[in-house]
Amino acid sequence: MVKKEGLLEVEKWLRKEERQLPKGKKRIKDYRDEKTELYVLDVPTLETLYKFSKKGIIKALGGPISSGKEAVIFHGIGAEEEELAIKMYKVSTSNFNVMLEYIIGDPRFEHIKRDRKSIVFTWARKELKNLKRAFDVGVRVPKPIACDKNVLIMEFIGKEGVAAPRLRDVPVEVLELDFDLEELFLRIISSMKIMYERGAMVHADLSEFNILMKGYAEREVAGVNVDKIEIEPVIIDMGQSLLLKHPNADTFFRRDVRNIVTFFNKLGLDCSVEEVMKKMTR
Repeated sequence: MVKKEGLLEVEKWLRKEERQLPKGKKRIKDYRDEKTELYVLDVPTLETLYKFSKKGIIKALGGPISSGKEAVIFHGIGAEEEELAIKMYKVSTSNFNVMLEYIIGDPRFEHIKRDRKSIVFTWARKELKNLKRAFDVGVRVPKPIACDKNVLIMEFIGKEGVAAPRLRDVPVEVLELDFDLEELFLRIISSMKIMYERGAMVHADLSEFNILMKGYAEREVAGVNVDKIEIEPVIIDMGQSLLLKHPNADTFFRRDVRNIVTFFNKLGLDCSVEEVMKKMTR
């Protein structure tokens, strides 16, 4: 949940950073500097966040809800008190060579600079465009809101700062309280098919690790009967997603299918890659 340290603190800090110190004086680090080092909230990223706050997109910024090598995701609050997921890509540590592999061949990003910062900024814009493309054709993904430089803002999947669990992290006996496993499998396969046919795109890294199960966090926060809140799979992490025009699109699509089939096979469902591919591409 968002704490009292909102964007007003960001504004104060930026003003502090902009002040010139007398010659020979060194700036003393405080807790804000420590948080910057911990969460990679450098001054350019904070300035981007401040621009979003001035535009009324972000009202308050909370703590991190997810952290990886490429990005940190923070919980936030929007102008209408809606919960936001604020994804900040790490410019200094992102593997821009891997990113470049998924960008080259995408007609939407033909003329980009090859330096690290430009590639990371392009990756953030690419995820926004991919989310919007999937969202517009009816695939359940976080609703995209805005992007600038290395900061992407989208719908928060969860409740009151409690993020929805990944499909990978939900015990099968819990899943089976809400779904027949085949039903859940077919819902995910259906989303992939819609993305492929209507969106003319593939996720390119789909697995049980980047499907969130919306509804479990709401149940945890509300403490209500399981029948009152529906559980639904939400596909996330679409920075690497590709249009079908990309030369590797079909290879990545088959890999996505294999990942999902393998996961459900482990849960006890009898299905095969070839069987699913026939349904997908006919």
